[in-house]
Amino acid sequence: MTFNVDLTGQYVTLSQGGRLASRDTSNFMNGLAFLSRTVKVDEKLCICIEDCTSSWDGALRVGFTNICPQRNNIPPASIPSLRDTQGYCVVPVPEDLCRRGVELQFWMNFAGSVIVQEKGGEKYYLKAKGLNLNNPLWVFIDLYGNTSAVRLLGSRRGSRTSCPVCPIDGGTNWLTRQFERQMSEEENNYKTDTRMVKKTSSYWKPSLFLVQYANQMTVPSSKECSDLTRAGLGIPVQESRGVDLSWTWRELNRFICSRYPLVNLHFIGFLFAKADKHGRLCRLHADTLKKIKKELGDSILYIIPETDIVLNEMTAHTLSSVMNANAFSPSRSLPPVPAQQRHRLTSTNSYLSDSSQNSSMEDMDVSSLLREFQHMHLSASKHVSVLVSRNKLLQSAKDALSNCNFPWTKIPLVTFVGEQALDCGGPRREFFRILMMEVQRSLGIFEGQSGHLFFTYDQMALEEHKYELAGKLIAWSVAHGGPGLKALDPCLYQLMCTQECRLVDFDWQLIPDADIQDKLKKILSCKTMDDLHSLQREHGDWICDCGFPGIYKPEVSIQDVPKIYSYAVRHYIYLRTSNMIHQFTKGLNAYGQFWDMVRTHWVEFLPIFTHMHEPLSRSTFTALFQIHWSKAGTKKRAAEEETIHYWELVLKMIEDKKPKAPQNELHFEEILAFTTGADEVPPLGFSQKPSINFYQPEERGCRLPYANTCMMGLFLPRVVKDEVELYKMLLRAIRDSAEFGRT
Repeated sequence: MTFNVDLTGQYVTLSQGGRLASRDTSNFMNGLAFLSRTVKVDEKLCICIEDCTSSWDGALRVGFTNICPQRNNIPPASIPSLRDTQGYCVVPVPEDLCRRGVELQFWMNFAGSVIVQEKGGEKYYLKAKGLNLNNPLWVFIDLYGNTSAVRLLGSRRGSRTSCPVCPIDGGTNWLTRQFERQMSEEENNYKTDTRMVKKTSSYWKPSLFLVQYANQMTVPSSKECSDLTRAGLGIPVQESRGVDLSWTWRELNRFICSRYPLVNLHFIGFLFAKADKHGRLCRLHADTLKKIKKELGDSILYIIPETDIVLNEMTAHTLSSVMNANAFSPSRSLPPVPAQQRHRLTSTNSYLSDSSQNSSMEDMDVSSLLREFQHMHLSASKHVSVLVSRNKLLQSAKDALSNCNFPWTKIPLVTFVGEQALDCGGPRREFFRILMMEVQRSLGIFEGQSGHLFFTYDQMALEEHKYELAGKLIAWSVAHGGPGLKALDPCLYQLMCTQECRLVDFDWQLIPDADIQDKLKKILSCKTMDDLHSLQREHGDWICDCGFPGIYKPEVSIQDVPKIYSYAVRHYIYLRTSNMIHQFTKGLNAYGQFWDMVRTHWVEFLPIFTHMHEPLSRSTFTALFQIHWSKAGTKKRAAEEETIHYWELVLKMIEDKKPKAPQNELHFEEILAFTTGADEVPPLGFSQKPSINFYQPEERGCRLPYANTCMMGLFLPRVVKDEVELYKMLLRAIRDSAEFGRT
């Protein structure tokens, strides 16, 4: 990853292969620099502030945009020029972070917020408005005010990295010099300990293995073990001298850290685990060395980092070089790497919520999480038949799951009653899409506006386990590549995930109960003590029931109104229906502990449980398809090119919402569902790229466009009069053929 040499401000100079951008300090602006490629959502960009000046006020700004930057259209400053332009998001970095030598990372998350963070420090959020996360994201850095030089360290998304970071003063040679200089010191540090270990009867030599991921659940494969060891993890390169069972916990931790010099385990923290007979890693809860030894037996002692360890090419290359250089010196150990260098080789202890510190969610996107879940739980070859009636689709799904031994891990082969379609993916996508809509509107456990659903307080539904059924159906759908609920209110979802939520800003109009709306409105209208006394008289008992008995205390004041409002909202949307929510999450956990994964990685799963879907744009929709042409130069090819011309005009009509009549209005989502069975790209993507194919129209009659959802192919006629005719044909085909095998 580099800066784009053609997309920089007037006073910006690029060096170090395009990774260092510097601004002439004689001017405080004209320091914009765009990156050379687009980035993905949740791709963390790492930069280092190389130089600052005290001559100017203001500091670094970073930003994202959906608009492709133009060479001759670089403004002098991002604020206000880009900030006030639709399609741009500009974030001023706090000045206290803009110090020489500080390493920062910033990224756009799936919730549509830009997050800026000093490595290991506090996070700063800014909601990005007007950006479409489905479209390409360009990144720019504004060297403004006292920030005069920034160096790109690379980017990270999940376990993938770019621009491996090398030490400024010499890469591998630097580490080799450190190795030679500190070798004797390392031996001397352990000389006394070695003699002591050999003389004591409590000597123990455990087999160690450091894994890469904080959420590692199973023993790594043989290939993974080999790769991890080459990268400085896995089995320690240097021979272990063993431990004394009388050591303190601190001495044990120091010993473990010394076995892995390229990883700053002291900084990121770690836990101990052992493997059971099924190859699952189980955490050890012993608090002394003797208890660990007893609990472990002859098994390997697995070391689980508290945050994922990010590897890069330099790590593996450096360790490999040192190993080869010392192949004939097994008694010599690798030295500890300086903290600054180790810090660059490891991930930071970062999390999107300050209330939780032990999650590795930022290092995995939702696709990676779901693939890992499928790998652990689903069968790749076994199938289960599911017979579905379109008129009773929800009941069909309920009947399928009613068996307590329902094989949810098997791939469902869906057959719609009365339809001739072999399920090669299309019927299954269609089934799960309709099922999630039915769960929302027909099960009777949700209420509220679209995209802001809350759980109903229904004791009868609770006794009938409808909330549990909903959880099972959602987990089943998502696990097999289908959609999620995509309808919960975001505040409710955060509370369900045990996250703090700022309810002071909650919109009371989203509450489905008119009486509760009036009460919340009354709370917010309190401006004077007389208003507060009126509130006590009218709704004091209800506020007490919401968990705020202080409403009757003499010291209650107007300053308590936001807290009263927050307590009332929390009670209504979450605490009041806690039994229903518990049953719902129990249903999710019935299939592979799915909810536990969601709660740990709650931000990643926001698009699965809340409504964050942006309507498909024409460019995004077009990019989904590939065209299967006939041979160039043939009459068929010429007719196909004319059809595609009209097809593009049809897409333009849809984008411009022509015709205006709602009953005649097509949407990109409808065409996608007609073609693939899914009205949006699934979290795991499509198994193959949807395609546009062609057919020869019949001489008599009119054959409408048709689709094969299993091959995800849309078939258009080679001969069509104009775009209006093609639009009408597509509209009729989609609206009149809602069933498989009848197109």
